[in-house]
Amino acid sequence: MSEVEKQNADATSELLDCVILGAGPAGLTALTYLTRFHRRAVALGGSGPRPRVLSIDRTYNLPGYPEGIPGSVLMRRLREQAEEMGGEVRETIATHIEGCNGNFKVHLEDGAPLRARKVILAMGVRDREPDIPGISKHVGHFLRYCPVCDGYEHTDKRLGILGSGHSVARHALFLRTFSNDITIFLHGKSRETLGRYTATLEKNGIAVQEPRVVRVIEDEGDPVSEYTGSGICLEDGTEHRLSVLYGALGCDLNLEPVHHLGLRLDDESYIITDCRQETGIRGIYAAGDIVSQINQISVAFGQATIAAVEIHNVLDDED
Repeated sequence: MSEVEKQNADATSELLDCVILGAGPAGLTALTYLTRFHRRAVALGGSGPRPRVLSIDRTYNLPGYPEGIPGSVLMRRLREQAEEMGGEVRETIATHIEGCNGNFKVHLEDGAPLRARKVILAMGVRDREPDIPGISKHVGHFLRYCPVCDGYEHTDKRLGILGSGHSVARHALFLRTFSNDITIFLHGKSRETLGRYTATLEKNGIAVQEPRVVRVIEDEGDPVSEYTGSGICLEDGTEHRLSVLYGALGCDLNLEPVHHLGLRLDDESYIITDCRQETGIRGIYAAGDIVSQINQISVAFGQATIAAVEIHNVLDDED
């Protein structure tokens, strides 16, 4: 396509009310709300970061599901609901955003760019996986990332947490909510990285192991959870039986499509928004785990709802 043809295509392409980057819990919730407001919205759910919810075997802390619900089932229902309302999910991802409030251009990995009056960022995050051989198959089972989500299911069990620095110390102290049998695995780092938390951890009876983790012990596992992992082996040869191992290595955020826009970020690179979920750039909103707030599915639902309602009302004012 020549440059003239591209310009003509841009000029004639439909101006959507909103493009949503991401089709996880936040993105699909926003799509459902905007579609129910009879707004023209598209969610992009292609080959970006895999929604964290898909790694959850079953969550019990989501309000309204006392019997729990698998993450994959929740995602399927969210998408079915959005599409039944007429919402559109495209299997592609955004590579670049340009323009300004009222006329953004969202460039895609494949296909012509989309033009939209507003944009919602809901790309999610990716948990950093420990460099332990064969660990990937244990994600969402023996290896978990969210004690807020499932710590209750491991009450009074033997819990491990892998990481270093102040972050792993804070996570370990939070785990005391559920159990008194907790061990920090520094995975080759020095206990000096725990800094001012060292005395507090000792006072709370939290053990600390410095050697690297070399493998997951695989046998029958926890008879209640049916996890195949039942502990870890360290490079010094010691074995530590655990109900679960929590990872506390941080997250990677997919900000590539928007890094050039100058978004306001917190110290860990999460997006800062106002109470209406609008970022520091007018017309661009953010919701879900990518936002500087507690990472929970219920929070993502709320943030997406706030963003969608605000966008609808603002568009009414601008019409």
